Amino acid sequence: MSDAPEDMVESVLPTRWNRDFEKVANDLCPELHRWARTPQRVIKFDKDASQYFGVCAAPAGCTIDQLPSKAWGKGDDFILDFGVHMVGYVSFRLESRGSHMDAPCRLRLTFGESPLDVTLGMDNVKTWISTSWLPDEVINIDMCPELVTLRRRYSFRFLRVEVIDTSPKFKVVFSDIKCECVSAISQLHPLEALEFGDELLQKIDHVSISTLRDCMQTVFEDGPRRDRRLWSGDLRLQALANYSTFKDFNLVKRCIFQFAAVVREDDSVPACIFEQPQLTPSSDYIVDYDALFAAIVNDYVVASGDTAAGHDLWPTVLGCVKRAISHLDPDTHAFDETKGEGWKFLDWQPGLEHSAGEHGVLLYCLKAANALAKVLGKEAPFVDLVAQMTEAAKAFLSPASVFVSGPKGQVSYASASWLVLAEAFPKEVAQTALLNTLSHPEALKPLTPYLWHHVCDALATVGCYDKCIEIMTEYWGGMVKAGADTFWECYNPADPKASPYGDVRNNSFCHAWSCTPTYLLRGKLKDYMGVKGTKPVTMGGLDDSWVQSQVGY
Repeated sequence: MSDAPEDMVESVLPTRWNRDFEKVANDLCPELHRWARTPQRVIKFDKDASQYFGVCAAPAGCTIDQLPSKAWGKGDDFILDFGVHMVGYVSFRLESRGSHMDAPCRLRLTFGESPLDVTLGMDNVKTWISTSWLPDEVINIDMCPELVTLRRRYSFRFLRVEVIDTSPKFKVVFSDIKCECVSAISQLHPLEALEFGDELLQKIDHVSISTLRDCMQTVFEDGPRRDRRLWSGDLRLQALANYSTFKDFNLVKRCIFQFAAVVREDDSVPACIFEQPQLTPSSDYIVDYDALFAAIVNDYVVASGDTAAGHDLWPTVLGCVKRAISHLDPDTHAFDETKGEGWKFLDWQPGLEHSAGEHGVLLYCLKAANALAKVLGKEAPFVDLVAQMTEAAKAFLSPASVFVSGPKGQVSYASASWLVLAEAFPKEVAQTALLNTLSHPEALKPLTPYLWHHVCDALATVGCYDKCIEIMTEYWGGMVKAGADTFWECYNPADPKASPYGDVRNNSFCHAWSCTPTYLLRGKLKDYMGVKGTKPVTMGGLDDSWVQSQVGY
């Protein structure tokens, strides 16, 4: 089983509440849109070594039309395919057949975002995060007929129903199975569909949008299955994708003001917040997520034109970079991850050295703060420090034009991507060093789509469009080919059971930080891709077309 990162320490400094900001956030809480979806087919999963997960969906013994007339008893089970990933609440009608119902009906319902969820079972899962997140539920129904409505919200495409027990005297029949889907984005929400010449890129764009939509609830959740909360690093990427698609500025503003309402007494921003049962900061603290708040605010103000919010948030922007700045060597101004406490993330990859990458993150965020100051008509606060850190970044570039980090000169995609995004070097130098790093035989590669996004963004930033698209089609396209309806928290092309937590069954298969291909395709890559045209669509239209492509009707 994987262990939690050693530097994953809690920050329990007192919170300096800003109730005015909390009210701004509360007033922007959206009314969730609701719509119903029904299962499209009854399936089974047969073993198939050619498939990524080792199984392939096939028709089961009965059709979806026959399901309401089929009786099920002890030990029976079936799998329903809804044809598209959903977030919502399940209900169904249960009736008994036979003589009197002389015992309860005991069911296990397992909600699958991937085939593994409904084929591996949920027993003996050992992970360092709570197994209470596992997507199964055992229920007892004492008397039929009964309209069974599950109170818990689930995130899934597949639903496995197991009849654990009835009695010899009766069986049960299922009908009117449906999911009441929920999102801040309605089925009628208009979108601009880009027409690519490449079918795989078309699907990548579509799945990116679906991922984002399902994470957009009353906040931008990191994952609607797990953890169902707001993390600042995820928010930054979701907001960028949102500006390119749904343009829901109010939800972004709500989330930004929630963070600003709960800063710590040292001016740091928590990595994560809870909105229920009341707004509360998490004890989780991540150095890079703290600093990125400056970039989040700048992105929002530029995209929305809401300079009033920028002025309100300016003190928080100045405060959020303080703890990262405290890691700078006082003489060289280079970031040293050993100079302060706090979780330095960048990626889940074990053994990652963070100094060079964090140097890039901080430099990027200081430049964002300076850019925001210009928009707001303020004096840029970090001009001198940006110059000093830009000079200091040379220490992270080897004589062989490879980005390195730490006392052992570790080569990693994380270091390279963030130093390039920070524009610490001239474009030509950055381009050469980035490509050299990516081709280095010992380079530590990303584990998550979060870092793969930054790699692709860095490539696009220095004009390496072909390489960017190559990675996008191999990585996110690999998930599409593996059957993804939404993009995953973690993807290892060589290992379908890879997990940062020790067991793939506690992974999220609809995760916010993987939704960004649509941002790049509609932004830095759009002109290079030579988009053939655009057409107006609705989110519901995209969903219906996806269902048709998956189930054939």
